[in-house]
Amino acid sequence: MTAALLPLHAVAIVFIIVWDVWMTGQIARARAAPRVFAAVTGVGGLLLLPGMLVALATSSLLYGRALSTVAWLWPITMLAFAVQATYATVRGLVTPAIGLPIAVYDTLIALAACVKYAVFLGLKPPEPALALVAAQYGALVITTSPLALTSSLIFHVPLLAPAFPARYRLSVTVRLILGAMAGLWAGLIIAKLWPGAAAIRSYDRYADTRLSERPEGDFAIGVKIFPDLHQGPPPLAIREDLALADTLDADIVSITLAPEATTNATLDSIARTLDALRRDSTLLVVSLDNAMPLAALGVPAPLDADRRISAVRRIARRLRPDYLVPVVEPYGRGASAYGILSAQTWTSYLARASAAAHSVSPRTRVGVSASSYTARDSTLFAWAAAPGSPMDVVGFTIFPGVSGTRELDAAMSAADRFMRATRSSKEHWIWAAGSLPSVHGEASQERALSGMLSWATSRAVIRGFIVAEAGDYDTTIGLRASSRRLRPATAAIARAVSALRENR
Repeated sequence: MTAALLPLHAVAIVFIIVWDVWMTGQIARARAAPRVFAAVTGVGGLLLLPGMLVALATSSLLYGRALSTVAWLWPITMLAFAVQATYATVRGLVTPAIGLPIAVYDTLIALAACVKYAVFLGLKPPEPALALVAAQYGALVITTSPLALTSSLIFHVPLLAPAFPARYRLSVTVRLILGAMAGLWAGLIIAKLWPGAAAIRSYDRYADTRLSERPEGDFAIGVKIFPDLHQGPPPLAIREDLALADTLDADIVSITLAPEATTNATLDSIARTLDALRRDSTLLVVSLDNAMPLAALGVPAPLDADRRISAVRRIARRLRPDYLVPVVEPYGRGASAYGILSAQTWTSYLARASAAAHSVSPRTRVGVSASSYTARDSTLFAWAAAPGSPMDVVGFTIFPGVSGTRELDAAMSAADRFMRATRSSKEHWIWAAGSLPSVHGEASQERALSGMLSWATSRAVIRGFIVAEAGDYDTTIGLRASSRRLRPATAAIARAVSALRENR
């Protein structure tokens, strides 16, 4: 279902953009249109494409700083659309059955854009305002995919209200479709307002959590640095993320490499970049990312095990990581890339990958991650945790969801069940732990990470905890926002690192 909805949403967005551009020209040529109304319509239509480009660029740390001074362009554009649709509806320039849902939809997403801009500036909007943003993302999850929670590429586009009579039957049909779409999205956003507010409040239960002491010094905290790499890391990411690792005094840095980034030249470049950290005894975790599938079309890629084994061997030889994860979330991101493969397929691949890594770098520990907590994940985890398994480390990926801590608590509870069922003495790691600051507010990120750290430190078998991730690159979950501002959770992680070291 999700695989089909995401491309439909993309098609709808393109259709709306074409409609808005066309409608701007039609209203500009309409002599009967009031001047103020024509001016507002022209402003909205003129700013639509530049505003979208600015919104997309300022959501990434790689470009956000350069365009941060014009980040206001997108909320201004959205407000112009909201005013246009409201004016057309109130003045009777459009049929109420079409104009009203468009006006309500435009107003809701415009207000949400203003709240997100306030967060971009580092302000702290009140809970009702944040609830509107959470509601918008909740609606996007229903009509697209859960990827909407972390991706800046999935969004709503405003609609211009048609302010002149339809001349053709096809025009009437198009207007009815657009009105129905706007009504659906507006209805979903309104329906998600209360659940969105509840999701934001759910993080309050982690406000006063405490770390468990680990006097043996057997618990390490780190951060995933750089975007998922398809080539060498960008210079900006190197500068910002290495500085962040130093600020946190992190015990671990983690990187994720796509198969095409495992050429000898690229790996040598990454090794030189991380050389200073490695000399400072910082642990290195390397994860081999999945193929780039036609995810929007729901077409899985074939699992090219031989190519991946070669990549694992090159990573082990060139980087000599302390920990290596040969596949990112077999039944999470792996399933999105390759489809849901049998446990036997994954165990065969993981066994080969472990042997390949150990043959080149015997001290490298090879691990696997559970993320979906389904029966298949349980089977794979039990195999990896067994004493005779070739895997050295097992672990988890833990994130909240659209409902806030409900999904977070469920993931930690499932992880507890997995650990109780296997009672394995192998090292357990949290390979990726994150939150949703762009959805539920930046305070939620700090509290979610504090709650997960409290849980992880209280489990003696868990030895490592990696925060995902350093900055807003491909996602919007970083400790550093796209404006290069450090979010409040950064200080909480630094305090946790310091506290655990004092207890050793």
